Amino acid sequence: MHHSLKEQRVAAYFHQIAPNYDLVNSLISFGLHHNWRRFTVEKADLRPGQRVLDVCCGTGLITKDLAQQVGPQGNVVGLDIAPAMLTIASQNLQKFPWRHTIRFVEGNAMALPFGNESFDRAIIGYGLRNVSDMRQALRELFRVLKPGGKVVSLELAKPKYPIFFKLYHWYTSTLMPLIGFLIAGEKEPYLYLHRSVQDYPHQHEVTRIFSEIGFTGAHCYELNWGIVAVHVGTKP
Repeated sequence: MHHSLKEQRVAAYFHQIAPNYDLVNSLISFGLHHNWRRFTVEKADLRPGQRVLDVCCGTGLITKDLAQQVGPQGNVVGLDIAPAMLTIASQNLQKFPWRHTIRFVEGNAMALPFGNESFDRAIIGYGLRNVSDMRQALRELFRVLKPGGKVVSLELAKPKYPIFFKLYHWYTSTLMPLIGFLIAGEKEPYLYLHRSVQDYPHQHEVTRIFSEIGFTGAHCYELNWGIVAVHVGTKP
């Protein structure tokens, strides 16, 4: 499996922070990430029995929510590049009643190991920012979706108001790495997180890219003053 340098680095970072990932996320988002996740799953508009792909599934929080929505007849695949994350995801879901409906796969968002038109829905949480080529990742999501299938992306975004943007910049560049360092003993992955947010295109540009790839009705929802954005698109 060929990984770009960025993907190797991301996998290494997530390997470092995996054990404390959920705790740190809760703290740095003031617990808001649970609301963001719920909103994302809601926008996926799931039906019982559907087959769903969760790309960059991390510790499996979204994966579990998706499985609850599609029920015991449904099918959810969680894919991540970092084996350490998948180990934690498996542990997190041990007692989940429909564990049999979930399969975790180590893999790369840039070259999904699935056939064309194999999923009803595809979710990517905090993933587009971490791939080496966002358009390629979106093309892959487009490819594996059935016609009429939906993609939903949850990603950190650019806050709307200048004062808020300055605060957010300070928070992600200074305070967030500090929290990461205090809890996980790791600062570098959180500094990377800050840089990745800076480098990622504005959410309105992302909407345009969704349309460019071929998704129809591409739409962006901004949550909490634009700290995060949820993008939705449909494969015609």
